[in-house]
Amino acid sequence: MSDPNLKPLSLRDRIAVVDVLRGLAVGGILIGNLQWFSGYGWLPPSLASLNPATDQLARFLVHAFVEGKFYSIFSFLFGFGFALQIERSTGRGDTKALLFKRRLTWLFVIGATHAFLLWSGDILSVYALMGFVLLLFRRKSNESLLKWAAILLAVPVAFYILSFVLFVAFAPPDVMTQISAMQFEMWNNAIQTVSTGSYTQIFREYNLNMLFGRWMGLIMQMRLPKILAMFLLGVYAYRIGVFQNPERHRALIRRVMIYGLGFGLILNVIFAAFAKSEADFPPTLEGVIGVAAYAYGVPALALGIAALLVSLWQSSKVKRVLGLLEPVGRMALTNYLLQSIVCVTLFYGYGFGLFGRFGAVGSTLIGLAIFAAQIVASGLWMRFFRYGPMEWIWRQLTYGERLSLFLDRASTRP
Repeated sequence: MSDPNLKPLSLRDRIAVVDVLRGLAVGGILIGNLQWFSGYGWLPPSLASLNPATDQLARFLVHAFVEGKFYSIFSFLFGFGFALQIERSTGRGDTKALLFKRRLTWLFVIGATHAFLLWSGDILSVYALMGFVLLLFRRKSNESLLKWAAILLAVPVAFYILSFVLFVAFAPPDVMTQISAMQFEMWNNAIQTVSTGSYTQIFREYNLNMLFGRWMGLIMQMRLPKILAMFLLGVYAYRIGVFQNPERHRALIRRVMIYGLGFGLILNVIFAAFAKSEADFPPTLEGVIGVAAYAYGVPALALGIAALLVSLWQSSKVKRVLGLLEPVGRMALTNYLLQSIVCVTLFYGYGFGLFGRFGAVGSTLIGLAIFAAQIVASGLWMRFFRYGPMEWIWRQLTYGERLSLFLDRASTRP
């Protein structure tokens, strides 16, 4: 039974710039994910080096300025939303965060279904599980949140250095040859299965294997501590009121923008130059440099982008343009899931079978076209409805009651 005191946020209570930033993150996540949907991200380095120079440049740019940055922004905003919901729930008597736990449980169900049936790279189920860990920090002081975030960001670097030392000490001499052969085999199998297979074949021979590999990657690449660190920074941002009152925090926003963009851009170029992924395997000395650059460069650039957008939001002319992203952010869950549906339809064998046919340039252009369509569709949808379709379902499951989907015009008045 639902508690009548616990209701979803009304439209007037939403913070527009947060929805805009969330909408931008949805677009960036799509561009990053397309390297795996389309297949160019699976190319072994020896094959990728044979691509046209334009594709190699585009792959480098995605690697340096997209990969990891926008899911970090999304993680940051998850922490922000967590703090907002906990404050509202606690103020209305939900001291055990039962509402938030229900919200996380249903998010996990949605994400796990998405991962199992459609796209093994799902992030929703990961956020849901890490959200339960975040609950352990809800009574920590602001200073403690920052300390824990710093510690968590250092964990992947320490783990990779340890892995490198152990690898150098104990790896067999022919391991690189074995790994190279394995990469070619994985690429060939992926091309044959994904581009021509039926849904059942792709599910059995590709998606289930990739789902296992996905969680192994999350653990071995130490991405979970990174996600939790960004959650904590988002909680901190809510507590000090960065988005609620940006004028009061103008100096802080300016510092984060300058240092975040400055150091973030430099470190991410270093990361893209030295590493093939956020934690290359087998571990190498170049990989150590890449991991360190990624661990600190990605959060720096993500926060720098967020600060830049908040600064630009203060201009009425720029606000009209950026405002196009607000509906996308308000229905971020729907748009994220819809991206998977569109992409598997385009690239998988039970759709148009375009897997492996586009390099980084073509894949990125397809992603931009999909996102442009989502901007238009989201704007039209939110003119008539309070929530996106999946947001509506998620909220009803969370609150245990039927909610009106159609927009009440009175709710948009200041």
